[in-house]
Amino acid sequence: MTAKEALAFAVAEHNKWLADNSTGTRLDLTWADLTWADLTGADLTGADLSRACLKWANLSGANLTGAYLSRANLSGADLSGANLTGADLSRADLSGANLSWAYLTGADLTGAIGLPKEKP
Repeated sequence: MTAKEALAFAVAEHNKWLADNSTGTRLDLTWADLTWADLTGADLTGADLSRACLKWANLSGANLTGAYLSRANLSGADLSGANLTGADLSRADLSGANLSWAYLTGADLTGAIGLPKEKP
């Protein structure tokens, strides 16, 4: 099984868990190297991606509601249109990440680096 197939299988198991938590398995990719991964539109609600390397990953349109991304490396990642409502992005590296149209309501951005500066 290739890494791409393994990731697709893990996401499918997570989706089963979301539908009925007595089946499937909650996605735990703590410390995983997901550089350049394509997770476009994936439902990663409540997934644990803390300390994962998601450099240049495509997470556009992904549902990351309540996901754990603490200390994750999201530099250069495409998070356009992603739902990060209530996500833990504390101490995450968002340098160069595309956050256009991303939903960040209630997200924890404490200590996150690389956030765009607000205009005075």
